Amino acid sequence: MKIGILGSGNVGKALSKGLAMSGHRVVVSSREPDHPKHASWTKETGRSVGMVAFDEAARFGETMILALPWGGLEDVLETIDPAYLKHKTVIDVSNAVYFDGGPRLLHNETSAGEIVQQLLPDSFVVKTLNTVSDQIMAHPHFSEGSPVMLMSGNNLKSKEQVRTLLKDLGWSTVIDLGDISRSRLQESMMIACVISEKQLQAPGAAFALLTR
Repeated sequence: MKIGILGSGNVGKALSKGLAMSGHRVVVSSREPDHPKHASWTKETGRSVGMVAFDEAARFGETMILALPWGGLEDVLETIDPAYLKHKTVIDVSNAVYFDGGPRLLHNETSAGEIVQQLLPDSFVVKTLNTVSDQIMAHPHFSEGSPVMLMSGNNLKSKEQVRTLLKDLGWSTVIDLGDISRSRLQESMMIACVISEKQLQAPGAAFALLTR
């Protein structure tokens, strides 16, 4: 599959490597794709992952991943021709969260996932991977237990597509919470995970669902 990633930070690069390892064609995008700061990473990945501008990534990707800081996400989307994202699956991994004085949600009556769907009314937004750090987004390994990855979105076909990509990234247990409004639960769980990691001094953690 051809995958375009909007954002060249730790999240975008971690997901690009993980998806490329599974055989997908991936491009990562930046405001300044030719900036020297990307040189060492581009050299490391070789030809398996390309670095391009935002518009080019949107044209390239059959599926898109939003791997941008929440504060700059809308500005980036405004630079892209809406036609390039129309009828595409858009995976949203963002969190609209304050971290000053302890993590808390920016919005109590909605969620980042719902806002992204409003910004992209002709796209199929699927919320996932927002509850874990970039260290374990791709091919997570734990000494015990099997972590759970959650997702939500309005389009069933897009969610099945995302489920396949998540399994390619090493997430064997994926739970569909329902429509995009359920991303509120995922974003709240992200805060619960951050607090838990801090108290247990266990960075790179994930939640699991125990059954019997």
